Amino acid sequence: MDSNERQQFKDSVVGMFDRAAPIYGQVGIQQFSYFGSWLVEKLDVPAGAKVLDVATGRGAILFPLAEKAGASGHVLGIDLAPTMVTETAAEITRRGLTQAEVRMMDGDAVDFLPERFDLITCGFALHFLDYEHTLPKLRSMLKAGGRFAVITPFVPRDENLARWKWLFELTRAVFPEGFVPPSAWIAPNKISTPELIGAALRDAGFSNVGTEEHTTTLYFRDEDDWWDWEWSQGSRFWLEGMSPEGLERFKRESFEHLRAMQTADGIPSTMGVVMALGYK
Repeated sequence: MDSNERQQFKDSVVGMFDRAAPIYGQVGIQQFSYFGSWLVEKLDVPAGAKVLDVATGRGAILFPLAEKAGASGHVLGIDLAPTMVTETAAEITRRGLTQAEVRMMDGDAVDFLPERFDLITCGFALHFLDYEHTLPKLRSMLKAGGRFAVITPFVPRDENLARWKWLFELTRAVFPEGFVPPSAWIAPNKISTPELIGAALRDAGFSNVGTEEHTTTLYFRDEDDWWDWEWSQGSRFWLEGMSPEGLERFKRESFEHLRAMQTADGIPSTMGVVMALGYK
């Protein structure tokens, strides 16, 4: 991308997530909280740790990090969507956390002093960053022996893909033939495999890079719970891009499929992440 294209991309991403911020991670299956807590448990964060969480959103990683770092530590979350920052700051205050803070800041423009942090994390957002240039900067901000950890989503290639095949087909059907989605809509595909994300960390100079996949099945209560969730995260790009007629068809036919998928536990969705960890 040239500079103008990059700015348009960034404006699109920030705008969508700012609109989604009031319900981001708060409705539906809340996969960000689940995987954020899983990541922090894997990292075994010591008390007193100094941590940076890039693209912190509503704090799915920040809050479990703050719990582990404790009162003697410090966890700084940064995000470029103003409403994300406002909502997360209010939650920090509500929880009475003195070891956590959030600032509005572009993850691509971080300029903290070298060797400031013991750990840097980024959840579900590295694909939106200019990571080839940003990862080396983040590495420079780690202390010697410090760690960078990232999780990025992937679609499990199992019965879950077949279970939700209708969703991908219906989404294509409500857009004009030959429609090409903007790059922001499909950005997660850039680094959605262990090989791609591991290579990105190694290219940035991280050592002892390891990757791990993790999947879990989470349940929507019903079709309305799923609909709220669709508007709360990345799929909102697609919903906002549909024509009024296409959106009405999409909701109607989706609800028909979802009612057929209902089980005693709810509507199942198997979600997956790739975690990559690198050292300085």
